[in-house]
Amino acid sequence: MSTPHPRLAKVQQKLLADGLDAVLIMSPAATTYLSGCYLLTQTVIPKREAYVLVTGGGHASYLVCNIEEKMAREDSWIEDLQTYVEFKEEPATAVSRLLHQHNLTHARVGIETHTLPAASAQLLRDALPFCTFSSWDTSIAEIMMIKEPEEVEAIETAGRLTLRAITNALTHAAPGSSERTVFTAMMTEMMGHSLYPMFNVFTSGPNTLLVHGEPSSRILQPGDLIRLDVGGRWPSHYLSDMARTAVVTAPAPQQADNYRKLYNAQMETIEAVRPGIPISDLYHVCAASYAEQNIPFSMPHIGHSMGIGLHEHPLIHPGETTLIQPGMVLNIEPFLADPVRGEKKKATTSKTSLSSPTPATASSPTPRRS
Repeated sequence: MSTPHPRLAKVQQKLLADGLDAVLIMSPAATTYLSGCYLLTQTVIPKREAYVLVTGGGHASYLVCNIEEKMAREDSWIEDLQTYVEFKEEPATAVSRLLHQHNLTHARVGIETHTLPAASAQLLRDALPFCTFSSWDTSIAEIMMIKEPEEVEAIETAGRLTLRAITNALTHAAPGSSERTVFTAMMTEMMGHSLYPMFNVFTSGPNTLLVHGEPSSRILQPGDLIRLDVGGRWPSHYLSDMARTAVVTAPAPQQADNYRKLYNAQMETIEAVRPGIPISDLYHVCAASYAEQNIPFSMPHIGHSMGIGLHEHPLIHPGETTLIQPGMVLNIEPFLADPVRGEKKKATTSKTSLSSPTPATASSPTPRRS
C-alpha cells in the first residue's frame, strides 16, 4: 500500500488516540479536505452523499455517487474509490457495505453527528447493530483548524485577489451603476484569476440591513452606503471571505465616524491575537472597544476560522475555550448597524496566528468613489 496522504495520516493518528477503529467523514468541507476532491453536488444536492472512511490500519476509501466517479478519480489522492447508484442504493447502505468489506461490523466508528442526516444514521445503525458510533465532529474540526504553510498561502492568495477585484470594481464604477453591474465586474475579475464565486452579498442604501442580500438592479445614489461580503474558491478549494464598506461620493459625518470606530475595534481585536490565549478573549477585546467608543454591541460572535469551509472551528464567541495556535486562520468581522439611517457597516480581515499576528489580507479603508 502506498504512503497515505499527510492529511489522512493525521486522521489515522488521531482516531487511534481516541480509541477508535475507524472514522467516517461526510461533511462537504471535511471530505474535500481529506480526499482533495470538491464535489459541488454535496452541497446543492444533499441527498447525493459522499464519504471518506479512514481505518486504524491506515486504509482510506472514498465513496461517491457513480455520477461523480470521473471527477473523483481525476482529483482525489485516495486510491480506493467506490461508488453507489443513485435511487438504486441508499448512500448509507453503500457505507455499511464498505464497513463490511473492512471487517468493521463490530467496530468503534467516529462519525460527524452534526452533519450526518438522521435517516442515514438510522440506516447505518440498523445495518450495523454491533458497531458503536460516536461523535468525531470536534476531532476533525481540530485537525482542519491548523493549516499547513501551503494552505495558508492559498487562503492569502485568494484573499488578495478578492480584495483587488473589489477595489477595482468600486473605484471604476461609473455614475448610474447598479448594484448588479458593479458586482458583476468583481466576479468577472475574480473568475479571470481562477477564483470561482462562492457567495454573493452586495447591497446599497436601505438594502444594507439585509444581512445576506444579493445584488439587485438598484441604481447607486450619492451618499449611499455600499456593503458587500464576497468570496471565491481557489483551485485548491480554499476560500476567500472579504467584507467591505464603501460610500458613493463623500461620506456623511456620521458615516465617517461610524466607519472610524468600527475600524478601530477591528484593528484592536486583530492586534490582540496571540498564540496561547482563549479565542473568547478576542470577543471581549472587541466588545470593550465598542463600549469605549460608545457604540452598541450586540453580536453573538465577531468572526470565525476558515479554510476549505467558510465557517470552520472555532467561531469567535464568548463561550469558546479553544486556545489560539500557530497555523490558525481567523476572520475578524465586527459590524455596526444603524437602523435610523437604514445602514449596516461591516469589516473583515483574515488573520494567521503565527508567533505573532500576521495579516493574511491587508486591512485598509475601502476606496471612496468620487
